[in-house]
Amino acid sequence: MAVYPIVVERSTESHGATASKFNLIPISDFTVGASHPSIVPADGTTSATAIILVSPINGFTGTVALSDLPLPADLSCTAIHPAAIPNSSGEATVSCTSRVPGAYDVTIFGTSGEIRHNATATFTFTTSAAPDFTITAVSSVSLTADTTATSNVTVTPQGGFHSEVNVTATVYPSTGLSVSLIPQRLVLGSGTATARFSASAPGDYTVTITGISKSHSHMITIVVAVTLAGLLDFEISASFGSINIEAGNPGVTRLIITPSSGFTGPVTLAVAAPAGISCSLSPTSIQSSGTSTLTCSSGRPGLYTITIKATGGTSTHTATVNVHVATLSPAAPAPSTILGLAPAIFYVVIAGIIAVVVAGAVLFLRPRGSRPNAPKERAIFSRCTSSDQSCEHASGRRPVQTSSACIGPRVWGIMPRRASYPSPPLQLSWSRPHRILRYLLILVEISCSG
Repeated sequence: MAVYPIVVERSTESHGATASKFNLIPISDFTVGASHPSIVPADGTTSATAIILVSPINGFTGTVALSDLPLPADLSCTAIHPAAIPNSSGEATVSCTSRVPGAYDVTIFGTSGEIRHNATATFTFTTSAAPDFTITAVSSVSLTADTTATSNVTVTPQGGFHSEVNVTATVYPSTGLSVSLIPQRLVLGSGTATARFSASAPGDYTVTITGISKSHSHMITIVVAVTLAGLLDFEISASFGSINIEAGNPGVTRLIITPSSGFTGPVTLAVAAPAGISCSLSPTSIQSSGTSTLTCSSGRPGLYTITIKATGGTSTHTATVNVHVATLSPAAPAPSTILGLAPAIFYVVIAGIIAVVVAGAVLFLRPRGSRPNAPKERAIFSRCTSSDQSCEHASGRRPVQTSSACIGPRVWGIMPRRASYPSPPLQLSWSRPHRILRYLLILVEISCSG
């Protein structure tokens, strides 16, 4: 590499003298530049803003202090912000207002040690609003590292402005965050551009959006905060933190696995139960998210705390479930029965049997006929049988004779005195009532055995 002597002439140094110096190596230095603000009304409230740009030369790393004093008459300006640029690389702004129309030149001085440079910004104020545009956007954006975010930048024309506006973005610091604008050209000075922020490292960044159209220039600043992305993780919770069961009966609850920060790995579950109670999980492994059923049972009353341990990736979490086991409630007494039947049903059956027997006796146990001209004298007998041809009277047993002329009804147990029946003999039959009674008893026996 060839090295040539150079002569550096400084006409703006603090001592004011012009000096020439020979150097064999490049001299580190910096530059100061300023933009021309837009033309604004001279109303004393509408401000025009100039951007001050400081850039290093040949690796200069000193801090550059900025000032704008003295100011022209009839011009009011805010303090330069920031007042110092570290490492001689960065931007600053200054805003001014005036109630008197005209153009005002403001000299911006940048000083670092014995090195001093300046730049001039011209502020123009008019009696009426000149054609211009404004640019607006949100003041801050937050996102996590390795993610993206967007914000809208809006350009609005004023005073009949209809020129094309180009928008650009700069980031400070320049590494760790990138910004793109789509579109970068807004026809007729009106429209919206989308700013897309992509972060690769945490930190606070200053994004300056500048809109330029011929002699008009406006800018806005967006502060972008980038934080560390959350660690891949998951959470475990129980649908019911406590369950109540009876001794000998199982109880269940659900365990829920919820991923966070993009966790996609498997989670293994294990249950730990104290003595006196047994618990199980189904399933015991879940892929990033899902549920598992916890089943517990115990024959010993008491309060038990069950711990469920979930392990996934580098994370381990636990959940607890309280199980209260109560004494088994005594069984309700069996309803009383008679021969296997409810009392009401049993008594209904017995009443039916009695009614059937009485009805059968009245229908079938009476004389088959009588003689029309038989004497009306009657005797009440205490006992008669179907095989006898005589009945016992209160005064003794008397014969009963039959004749073929016996027709007509007779009351059971009341026979005519000295009645004469030809044939056949009187039939007092019990066969059908016996059969009915036997069937009913068999039915009761079947119902009782069932």
